[in-house]
Amino acid sequence: MTDLIQRPRRLRKTPALRAMFEETTLSLNDLVLPIFVEEEIDDYKAVEAMPGVMRIPEKHLAREIERIANAGIRSVMTFGISHHTDETGSDAWREDGLVARMSRICKQTVPEMIVMSDTCFCEYTSHGHCGVLCEHGVDNDATLENLGKQAVVAAAAGADFIAPSAAMDGQVQAIRHALDAAGFKDTAIMSYSTKFASSFYGPFREAAGSALKGDRKKLSDEPNEPS
Repeated sequence: MTDLIQRPRRLRKTPALRAMFEETTLSLNDLVLPIFVEEEIDDYKAVEAMPGVMRIPEKHLAREIERIANAGIRSVMTFGISHHTDETGSDAWREDGLVARMSRICKQTVPEMIVMSDTCFCEYTSHGHCGVLCEHGVDNDATLENLGKQAVVAAAAGADFIAPSAAMDGQVQAIRHALDAAGFKDTAIMSYSTKFASSFYGPFREAAGSALKGDRKKLSDEPNEPS
C-alpha cells in the first residue's frame, strides 16, 4: 500500500464535509451595492456605459433602499451626483448637502442597512478633480482637511463606513483623526489600498457625472509599477 503523508480526499468525500472545510464562501452578506443618486431630477437615468445601471433620483432613494433590502442585500455604497458644484466641492461637507442626505435617507428607511459613504470630491467640484486645485495640480494637504470635514458630516448622518476614494497621501490618517475628534470613534474606514490609472474608470465616471478637466494620473498607480 502506498505510504502517503497526506490524504486530502478524506475531507472531500461528501458535500457536507466539503462545506465544513471550505475556506472561502461568498454570500449576499459579502456584497456591497454601489448606488448613484442624483439630486433635483424626477426620472431615472440610464448609464449607457454600464447596461442595467441607473442613476436614482434622490426623491426615489427611500423606495430603492427598501427594494434593495427586500432583495437581501445588506450594504450599499452611496455616490452622489450633485447639481451644486464649486471649486472646492463644499456641498460635500454641508450638513444638509447631498452626501449627508443620502446616508440619512438610507438609515432612516432601513436602519439595519450598512451604509458606506464614498468620500471624494470629483462629483462635487466644478472641475471634476478629487480635491482643491492649485497651480501644480491637486493640493494634497488642503484636500485632506476637506476630506475630514466630509467624513464627519457623513458619519453624523448615519454612515457606518467612510470609503475614501480621493487617492490623497495620508487620507486615512487624516479622516481617522477628524472622526475621532468629532466623537465618531466607532465609524469605520474602508481604505482603498491601490487605485490604478486605468481606462476601466471610464464607465464609473459617466455614472458619477464627473466633469473631469485633464486627468488624475498623478493620483493613481501605473499597473506596471509597485505601489
